[in-house]
Amino acid sequence: MFRHFLKPVQKFRKSYLPGIVTAGADEDPSSISTFSIIGATTGLSALWLIFISTPLLIVVHRLSAMIGDVTKKGLMTLIKENFGKKTAFFFLAALVLANLLLLFANIVGMAAGFELLTGSNYIYFIIPVIIIIWFLMVFEKYKQISKYFFWFSAILACYVISGFLSNPNWGEVFGSVVFPDIKFNLAYISAAIALLGAVFTPYTFFWQTREEIEEHHNVKNLNQSNRSVIFGFIYSGIITFFIILTSASTIASGEINNLTMEQISNALAPLAGGWASVLFAVGLIGSGILSIPILISTSAYAVAEYFNWPDGLNKKPSRAKGFYSVITLGFIICLLALALDVMPVKLIFYSQILVGLLAPISIYFITRIASSKKIMGRYRCHYLSVVLGWLTILFLVAGDLLFIGQIIF
Repeated sequence: MFRHFLKPVQKFRKSYLPGIVTAGADEDPSSISTFSIIGATTGLSALWLIFISTPLLIVVHRLSAMIGDVTKKGLMTLIKENFGKKTAFFFLAALVLANLLLLFANIVGMAAGFELLTGSNYIYFIIPVIIIIWFLMVFEKYKQISKYFFWFSAILACYVISGFLSNPNWGEVFGSVVFPDIKFNLAYISAAIALLGAVFTPYTFFWQTREEIEEHHNVKNLNQSNRSVIFGFIYSGIITFFIILTSASTIASGEINNLTMEQISNALAPLAGGWASVLFAVGLIGSGILSIPILISTSAYAVAEYFNWPDGLNKKPSRAKGFYSVITLGFIICLLALALDVMPVKLIFYSQILVGLLAPISIYFITRIASSKKIMGRYRCHYLSVVLGWLTILFLVAGDLLFIGQIIF
C-alpha cells in the first residue's frame, strides 16, 4: 500500500528533479534571510521584481539545461574552449570567490538556525552536520544524493502556508505589484540588487548544466528538462514572493542594522505561533543542507573542468582526486568560517549584493553559448530566448549601474 502511494511521487521526482533541486538550492539560507530582510525593510514595494525576474530566470536556466543536454560539457569547459583560457581563468577566479562568499554567508545562516533551534552554541551541532554532508558527497552515488536534495527542497513550502495565515491585505499586495512604490535611494536599490543577486545566483546556472549531465540526459530530454525548469522556478518564485510577503506583514523594522535573526524568524509566526523561531531555524538548516553541497560541488566542477581533471559525483574518489579534493577543501573552509564572529544579517544581505554583480557576466556566457550554431548545432536556442537572455543582462546591468551610481553620488 505504502509503495503504491509513493509510486506517483517517485514518477514526479524522476521527471522534475533537476529543476526542483536547482530551484531549491537557489532558496539557500542566505536567500531566505535576504528575502526576509527585503520584506522587513522595504515592505511590499519589491514584490514586482519577482514577476519580472522569475520568467527571465526560467529562460536562463532553460538555456543552461539545454547546454548540458546537447553538449554533455560543463559551462567552464565551454567558456575555456570558446572564449580562451585567460577569460575562463578570470571568470573561474570570480566564480570561486563569489561561491566562497555565498558559502560563508550560508554557513553563518545555518549556524544561526542551530542557535535559534537549540538555544545553545551552534558549534556542537553544525560541525557534525557538515562532516556528515561531506561524507555523503564523497562516498554516496549521485542518484542517492539527488533524492536527499529533492526532499529537502519541500521544506520551503512552509513559507507559502505562512503567507496565507498572516492574513495580508490582498488588495494592497496586488496593488504593490501593479503600481509599485519604487524609490531611487540607496536603501531601496540595495534591496533590489540583493533580491536579484539572490535570484540570479551564478552557481545555480553551473549546477543546472552539470545536473543534466549527471542525470545522463541528452537531446531527447530537452522537453522534459524545459518542463522541469519551468515547474521548479515557478515554485521558487512563489516561495520568494511569500517570504517577502510574510516578513513585510510580521516584522516591524525599517532598518537593517536593527534586525536580528530572531526578528526575521517572526515571519513564520502566523504559521507556528511561539514555534516560529523553531520552524524558521529548520528552514535555514534544511535549505543549508540542500544548497551548501551544491555550492561546493559547483566550484569543484568549475575548477576540475578548467584543469581537465576527471570529475563527477558518480565517480569514486580514487578516480577523481582533484575534484573531490576541492569538495573537501570547501567543507574545511565551512569549518574555518565558523570560527569567525560576524553579524549574520548584514553579512548575508551584502553578500547577495556582491554576488549580484557577477550574474550578468554568467548570463552573457550562457546566452552566447546557447545561441552558437558552432557549439549547439541545430539545437541552438530559439531567437526569442536570445532576446530574453540579452534583456536579462541589460536588466541586471541597469540595476548594478543604479547601485554604483547611488554609492558614488
